[in-house]
Amino acid sequence: MKVGILYDEIVARRGAPADERSVLDAADAVALALCELGHSPLAIPVGTDLEGWTGRLRDARVDLVFNLCEGVAGAASHEASVAAVVELMGLPMTGSRAETLALARRKDRVNALLAAAGVPVPPWTVVPPGAPAPGDWDRFPAIAKPAGEDASLGISQRSVARDRDELDAAIGHAAPHGPVLVQEFLTGRELAVAFVGGQALPISEIDYAGVPDGCWPMLCYRAKWHAGSREDRATTPRCPAALGRGTRARALELAEAAWRLVEGAGYGRVDLRADADGNLYVLEVNPNPDITPSAGLARMATAGGWTYTALVHRIVREAAA
Repeated sequence: MKVGILYDEIVARRGAPADERSVLDAADAVALALCELGHSPLAIPVGTDLEGWTGRLRDARVDLVFNLCEGVAGAASHEASVAAVVELMGLPMTGSRAETLALARRKDRVNALLAAAGVPVPPWTVVPPGAPAPGDWDRFPAIAKPAGEDASLGISQRSVARDRDELDAAIGHAAPHGPVLVQEFLTGRELAVAFVGGQALPISEIDYAGVPDGCWPMLCYRAKWHAGSREDRATTPRCPAALGRGTRARALELAEAAWRLVEGAGYGRVDLRADADGNLYVLEVNPNPDITPSAGLARMATAGGWTYTALVHRIVREAAA
């Protein structure tokens, strides 16, 4: 099968940040896995020249698109647009459809959807660009993060506030990225549940035991993308997580409900966090998460007994079906 691998055109943009550059590693790893599976991969970078990349897809007569594109020209808001074009071309595509990608990019809208369905989310509000914190907000500590970004972009230790003055500063820190989600900051265990097709992978946990005194236990941008940094060394993924039967069952129940509500397909990850009493809440729903061999999805697949090539095979099989 001829498979077109779509990914952000990073090489043409000097100075692209680490979170965007990681897609090159994913594209290389997926291509290698596809070759091992007997497919013929064709890497197609996606830029602002619509006819350029769609023309390559059309001329190559690909049987399937492996969609790794998380934006165009550095604008993550275009992620869903790329998927929509592929859908209009009538090509089978890995991962979720455009409408799910567009929904999941707005954390506030996902929160509203989940809350309306009775799925617990931490108390939250959304602040328009340039606006201060709502006058009635009284849930501290609180975190302020971009409502329409992923990969922890715009999130640092300054994002968590203990009072209103710090919250106004945290909102100002996140505001350049658009609307700001203000949410109660939970300090309990942080778990991740991943799905490939209808199968849940072993649950992963972020171990914050190494976080220095005076720092918040959180996965900020530096923890995710600056390998070897203090933030990176202080956050250790554990998979499978050491969970009691009740906690595991509750995490799966909430993650499955959230994934179903956003109509996720193919593969995805749901992040959860507990409060001080151990009650779990859904933090985010991530369709088409990072698929590099060192990322969380691959780690969870390995814990489930899959090789990386087997993970790619399952994702392709879901798309082809």
